[in-house]
Amino acid sequence: MADIIEDIKSRLDIVSYISSYVQLKKTGRNFKGCCPFHSEKTPSFIVSPEKQIFHCFGCGKGGDLFAFVRETEGVEFTEALQILADKAGLKVEKLSKFEKQERSEKDDYYHAHELACDFFEKQLFDTKDGEKVLKYLKNRGLTDETIKEFRIGFAPDEYELLYPHLLKKGIKKEIIVKSGFASSKGIGDDKIFDKYRARLMIPIFDYMGKICGFGGRTLKDEQMPKYLNSPDNIIYNKSKLLFGLSRSKKYIKENDSVILVEGYFDMILPYQAGVRNIVATSGTALTQDQIRIVKRLTSNVVTCFDTDSAGFEATKRSYFLLQNEEMHVKTVWQLDKKDPADYVVDHGEKFMDVIKGAKDFVSFYIEKLVNLNDVSRLDGRRNILKEMVPIFKNMASTSKDFYIRQFAEMTNISEVSLYDDIEKFKLPMNHPAREFEAVAENSTKVSIEELVLAVLLRFPAVFHKSLELVTEKDFKESEKNIYNELVDQYNSARTHFREWNFDQGLLAKEREKINVTLLYAEDKYGEFSEEAVSVELGKLVDKLRKDCKNKRLKNIEFEIKEAENAGEKNRLLALLMEQQELLSK
Repeated sequence: MADIIEDIKSRLDIVSYISSYVQLKKTGRNFKGCCPFHSEKTPSFIVSPEKQIFHCFGCGKGGDLFAFVRETEGVEFTEALQILADKAGLKVEKLSKFEKQERSEKDDYYHAHELACDFFEKQLFDTKDGEKVLKYLKNRGLTDETIKEFRIGFAPDEYELLYPHLLKKGIKKEIIVKSGFASSKGIGDDKIFDKYRARLMIPIFDYMGKICGFGGRTLKDEQMPKYLNSPDNIIYNKSKLLFGLSRSKKYIKENDSVILVEGYFDMILPYQAGVRNIVATSGTALTQDQIRIVKRLTSNVVTCFDTDSAGFEATKRSYFLLQNEEMHVKTVWQLDKKDPADYVVDHGEKFMDVIKGAKDFVSFYIEKLVNLNDVSRLDGRRNILKEMVPIFKNMASTSKDFYIRQFAEMTNISEVSLYDDIEKFKLPMNHPAREFEAVAENSTKVSIEELVLAVLLRFPAVFHKSLELVTEKDFKESEKNIYNELVDQYNSARTHFREWNFDQGLLAKEREKINVTLLYAEDKYGEFSEEAVSVELGKLVDKLRKDCKNKRLKNIEFEIKEAENAGEKNRLLALLMEQQELLSK
């Protein structure tokens, strides 16, 4: 097993792999980006190609490539192993004891969905009723190649076709029901029937390209709802999925932008026409988790929702949520009152030109409001301000200055008045801009003792100076042991000392912790000269001593009260003397 793991690690570069999830920039010897596991505006997520590890100093999550896959995909180790082995082009059929373990529950769900997809495809291509549905799809503009690529299928208008088929294939009844393939006829009733009937079946793929759900579109005018989506279960969560992403993620990174639409066909038909950097929110409004997924790939978003009032409200709400993540938002509003799917059918590749001409959302919205309201009238100005001030409120200063200048010119409202209104305005608690407020950044703090160790580990050349500044008493127990190991290595080498041996003694045992400490030092002090590091070390030690002194003074205050209450005069006198001595330093 160890050989397989090391073979995978030798074939896959952690930076290249994580780059498909997170936008990374080179900083010194490492790479840095915004953490994919929590919301942050200042990057604190670091990847080391040398150590082949990642760590976020905001939320504390970290580890090797396997840990990253387990965290991002929500899988167990064996599943992560399979994912990475496939990526590395390795076969891992013989997994010794791992091969004998039972299939995970998630595997059973994925298997059920794959079987259901095969079933729906056969119903589409191999039955008479399916022929009519194929004709419908082609009338909508889909080619055979696209239908097969997206694995679109058909659920016949029958009550007992799919679920008996799945039962015969060994799928448990519980999985069939929880996956939404079947429903019971009554509360507590053991009898079940197919839930998807007379519907076009569109499989939904997760980030890794595995089928995890379905969207069933009605083929009867009177049938409700129009779309019947899979229920949430252990492999399907609609708020964490974007339709089409498994296919489009490569093109999103290449174009450094994503086109965001609302429906399955609004994604599929433009994709067929060559617009490949496109995804859809289906069955839910845009969510925080979806935004984080997009932000891994790009910070540039083009919204292309329906042009009716509901579509515009969705556009506006999406802007507020994307603005919170400091993403650049453009919008398309020139589709002749059609949705993207119908526009592509009528105009083909012209859709690409429309996307290229997308307007910056804020500029577009200002123009829209000015056209809808009479800016010469007080009520007209109030209507515009009511809409725009919440947008200005959450903007970064540079963007705010630009748009306020533009807004002032178009409305003849003074910039001073606008800034005054913005200052006074408070966002309502239910405003979309508040909906997904970021968690506190840098929640995982590095202690001053760890900082001192970080400098000493990263810059062994300045260690001799630390001997004049600190002793083991300045460190907590865990840091003290590592510091003593450094002292031992230094004393053993003396005149021949050049660098630390991380494969020896406690440094080898604490390698994982030390690697994280080194990552922090490389990020914070990587560009420092030896002289600058020596100065920084002195400052850190001063702060360490002050922190220790202040902590002791607080403890003394508590102990003095204890001694007074207990009438312990000798102890009280000793504490007062210690307090005076510390205060005089």
